[in-house]
Amino acid sequence: MKPILLYVMFVFFISCSSSNKIKTSLNGNVHVKSYNKTSLKFVANQTHYQTRKIPANSILMGYIIDGYNPTKLQFEKMTHIAISFLRPYDSLGNIIMTPGWENLEEVVRAAHKNKVKAIISFGGGGFKVTSKLMGVSRNRKRLIENIILFMKQYNLDGFDCDWEPSWIDDKDQMEEINNAITFHYIKFIKEFRESLDAEFGKGEKSFSAAILNSNRIWYSSNKQIAHFPKNGWWHYLDWIALMNYDNDLGSKHSTFDSVFGEKGSISHWNNFGIPKSKIIIGIPFYGRAGWGEEFLLYKDIIKIHPDVEKNIDVISYKRKYGMYEKEYGFNGVSTVIKKVKESRRLELPGVMFWQLAGDVNVINEKSLLKAISEELRN
Repeated sequence: MKPILLYVMFVFFISCSSSNKIKTSLNGNVHVKSYNKTSLKFVANQTHYQTRKIPANSILMGYIIDGYNPTKLQFEKMTHIAISFLRPYDSLGNIIMTPGWENLEEVVRAAHKNKVKAIISFGGGGFKVTSKLMGVSRNRKRLIENIILFMKQYNLDGFDCDWEPSWIDDKDQMEEINNAITFHYIKFIKEFRESLDAEFGKGEKSFSAAILNSNRIWYSSNKQIAHFPKNGWWHYLDWIALMNYDNDLGSKHSTFDSVFGEKGSISHWNNFGIPKSKIIIGIPFYGRAGWGEEFLLYKDIIKIHPDVEKNIDVISYKRKYGMYEKEYGFNGVSTVIKKVKESRRLELPGVMFWQLAGDVNVINEKSLLKAISEELRN
């Protein structure tokens, strides 16, 4: 009897432990991985936290990188700048700015002088945020403490969590890294909001997040994973900025339908659970032909084709060391206006873009910032 009892206990243990692992379902020919709710114990709702309502069409936020200091005319057309990026220095919770931000205090002062909110953006594409940092309570706590101290030191008006899935060649390692989002994202979001409110007062500092065009991370042509879980993390955020770019290539890059279509980004995240009153759309100030470095800044596109019409969203271009021409899909002035007009119609909180240095001079009739500002405030 004893061997039989041990066997039964072993089977029971295996079945229980497997219920906490990733479940894989088959959708057509694509394996879509989702995560068992038993592995995501806490689910937030409005009884746990409510943010203040952001007025419709009130935010125009531009991301800035590499120490870029906007001009006065650029500041006048924005409400927020997102200074990018603050990053973990190690897995113990120490932090560091990306190169070029020796002038950080100067940029923040200039923003405030022009009545623009200066927020710090954390993470960014291509940076690995691991479970060693976010999954260990003391490391996560130290990270949050250091960010709060950083915000106080530089008189920042808010924090933007740009914790994105990582992309690496080893897909098993990639999945392991990205599982940190699945299991620890809400922990960081919840604990950071509580610390932010405790330090500065509820609603005194903004707390936002940048997320992908949709919650689908492709690992191969037949495998995708939804890493952001449906556990209510958005309730702790003032707004969610959708990165409505890098979602496809060439003429399919960042189209109107990919944002506002029936199967577009707004619909995707709204069905996910995020109310439209928290969703901000994202507009690229660049064109894309391929992944990685195969992109052109919008100002370079205009330099290549100075007479390009405002309703054109694709150009053909051969790089200096390229073998042949490729299509670069971007958002011209007409598409930008159409997107902002639809955002206004839906009464979304506003618009963001990546990134300011990609635009032409703001007094130029083809300036994307000029087009966004005029349409948003029309």
